[in-house]
Amino acid sequence: MNACSIKERLEKEKTSEINHTEVTRRDFARKLMGISFLSSLTVMNIPQLTWAWLDGGFNERGDLGDALKVLVKTYSDTEPYPHKFNDALVKLHLRDLDFAVRKGLEKESAQHYVEVLGPIINKYLKKGVEQFGKDTFLWGIFERTSCSYQLYERINIREGERSFPCPYKDILERIRNSMGTYVITWDDVHTKWCIPVWTGFAERAGVKIKVEPGETCKVKVL
Repeated sequence: MNACSIKERLEKEKTSEINHTEVTRRDFARKLMGISFLSSLTVMNIPQLTWAWLDGGFNERGDLGDALKVLVKTYSDTEPYPHKFNDALVKLHLRDLDFAVRKGLEKESAQHYVEVLGPIINKYLKKGVEQFGKDTFLWGIFERTSCSYQLYERINIREGERSFPCPYKDILERIRNSMGTYVITWDDVHTKWCIPVWTGFAERAGVKIKVEPGETCKVKVL
């Protein structure tokens, strides 16, 4: 066998190996995204509308392995309390609110947050509400955006209403009891952050809402 033939054979084997790897990855992704995985999604109650927004590129991402490792490490961390995927985000919100309350700037802080995201509300959600109805507003600020589905463990969807477990209560209580460094209360989270922000978004989108805070928080369009 001459050098040219050997080179051609090696190239074919290399191509075959690459194709096999790609097929294996695709098959794995299909299984991952298949019936068993969808059944798990139902069990976990992941919002269907959020799932529908996956553009098909999910299984092509090269960083899924790292993401799953972080998820496993996070949920393996059970001391001094069971950590969850939203742990850092919740603490960030609480820290910022505590700072604003200490400085007497909680109103300005919530207004600033609404103003920063206002152009998106005006450009997309306001038009969506006009075309498709008020429920579009709830869809847009909850299950559609990663700012929410990375914050809430689950979002329960009903026409004109969204409900979800409050992500702040447990962590705030742990920080207050163990470290004693925060001055804010759970009621402050409701009245000085969540409600002002959601109400501000609603006003920009041209809708009115009613918020029922609690361990399970409910937001309704009127």
